[in-house]
Amino acid sequence: MATDLVRKYRLLFAVPGFRLSAVAALTAKLQPGMYAVSLLVLASHHLDYGGATLVVAAASFGAMTTPLRGRLLDRYSYAAVLWPLLALHLGTLLLFVAAARAHAGLTALFCLSVLAAVSLPPIGTLTRVMWRKAVPGDLRTTALALDSVLADFGFMIGPVAAVALARITPEAPLLVCGLLVSVAVPLGLRGAGARAPKEAPAREHWAGPLRSAALRRVFSVAFCFFLGVNVMEVSLASYGRKGEVTLAGGALLSLIAMASMAGGALLGGLPARAARRLMHPTVPLGGNAVCLLLLAVASFVHPFLVPLACLPVGFCLGPCFASVYGTAADHAGKGEEAETQSWVAGAMMAGGALGAAVGGWSLAHGGLAGALLLASAAWAAGAVCGARVPRLRPAVEGARVASEASAE
Repeated sequence: MATDLVRKYRLLFAVPGFRLSAVAALTAKLQPGMYAVSLLVLASHHLDYGGATLVVAAASFGAMTTPLRGRLLDRYSYAAVLWPLLALHLGTLLLFVAAARAHAGLTALFCLSVLAAVSLPPIGTLTRVMWRKAVPGDLRTTALALDSVLADFGFMIGPVAAVALARITPEAPLLVCGLLVSVAVPLGLRGAGARAPKEAPAREHWAGPLRSAALRRVFSVAFCFFLGVNVMEVSLASYGRKGEVTLAGGALLSLIAMASMAGGALLGGLPARAARRLMHPTVPLGGNAVCLLLLAVASFVHPFLVPLACLPVGFCLGPCFASVYGTAADHAGKGEEAETQSWVAGAMMAGGALGAAVGGWSLAHGGLAGALLLASAAWAAGAVCGARVPRLRPAVEGARVASEASAE
């Protein structure tokens, strides 16, 4: 198992241009981990805390335009889309910093926050699309597993880095976010598959991926998945003291994130048949729902059991990310790959926003166990939606055989 794991990742990094795109993906994953905290730090330095949270919420509203940017990536060359977006994004960030230093009002900072989010180059979407095109079929699961590991790493390191940079100056974290995007764009454009000629997309309908019943179910899975994730995060963050973020809660979330990285990494080294089974959303989401039920029971029995019960929950999270993105890619229409991935990300953001609100309510009225049961129900609903997504065995098998033949 360990030998196969090392072999698969070694083959993955041997793909021409993959290392550059992996660095681009890493910098792109660090940015979202830092961005919300960076906005909050700078805005709260000049506004009251309630106004600062509205500025952060504005960024979430702007981020919901991700499918539109994904459609642009499908229709035009990557460079023609990313460079103008990067210029607009960096200009808006500088305006935001200048407006904050000039003590501008909430309305101005709110509007600039929306514009900065709308113009953010979709590097995460780009790398997933490029990797699927450039990586052999039997390594695509490994690439998606690596993507989930990098995402966990970014959300573990990003907030800590933002707080540390804020000790220098409140503007520093946001400026570093801009620097990370400035590095990710050129590296992404030079990475695996970025220079391959693009075929003219044959768009059959203005709705794009939304016209596909299978993809609508995948987007429902993504919504339910992140609904459960944020309910779980909100409830565990206040572990030991309802209504207040605690050190113990942060430690539990870090433990889950580390287990998620391990689960995602191991998924990339599994044999092809086992990996295909785990890549169907029903399996990891259903497993996660059961693990969260065990965590809810552990919170009743003894506090010592809670950290132990967090490990299997985190271990299933990494495969969940990979399975949702991978299933969406399997069903994406020709010329709609980037938009499909963007709709997955948008569905996750919408589910996460609802989960944060519902999680606070359920924690207040049902306690930790009640909130965890709600998160488990959300994941179970995602598993049910995933059960209705058809499996594409012949296409996956064909890609695997072709890849093995070329390797030999």
